[in-house]
Order: sequence, then C-alpha cells, then structure tokens
Amino acid sequence: MIPGLNWFIDIWAVNSGYIIQSSLGYFINPLVVVLLGVIFLRERLRTGQWTAVGIAAIGVVYLTIVYGEFPWLALSLAISFGIYGLLRKTGALNSIEGLFFEMLVLLVPAMSYLIHLGMNAQGCKQ
Repeated sequence: MIPGLNWFIDIWAVNSGYIIQSSLGYFINPLVVVLLGVIFLRERLRTGQWTAVGIAAIGVVYLTIVYGEFPWLALSLAISFGIYGLLRKTGALNSIEGLFFEMLVLLVPAMSYLIHLGMNAQGCKQ
C-alpha cells in the first residue's frame, strides 16, 4: 500500500494546489533515503558524502523557510517514498514479482473506488 499512499498524496497535493510542497517532497526524498540507509542498512558515508548531504539539507531548510509553513505534505511524500524504497530493497521478491504483488494489493481499493463511482452515476458519461 505504500506506493498507493505516495501516489495518493502526490496527486491530492497537486490537485489541491500544493505544488510547491509536492516538489519539496521530492527534494527531501534523497535525504530521507540516505537517512534510512544509514539507520537500517548500516551504510557508512565518507566525509564528502556527509558534506553533500549537509549542503542538500541546508538547501531544503532554506526552501522550507522561504515557503513559510511547515511542509507536512512534503515530509509525507518523502517518508512514504523512502519507506517504499527501503521495503523494496530489503524485500525477498525480485522486481517483476514485487511489481505484481504491489499492483495486486492496489487492485482491491482501485476496483472498489471504480465500482463506487459506477454505482453513484459518476462514472464515464456518454
């Protein structure tokens, strides 16, 4: 459900006018991925890599301050996509099997929503 959550947040953010937060989420994402890799995968960064992460973090903090409000949608996007990447990296399934399983899980809510629209005459109109 994590990819579905990420897609939902991103689509909702853009359709609701939170395009800056949506974009900021994808700037924050690499920082979250590095943090998750260091914490859960025990990756070690060299001095130059830490410097790059620090510069990127300063840029994100600057963009957040300029934006003027707490970027809860951006953090939601970055964290959900980071967790998705961590789960895919540590999962036992290969890429094709993993994609099949993800789509199978997302099929139930997607079909439920489409059936709901059809039953309420909000589906495709001729």
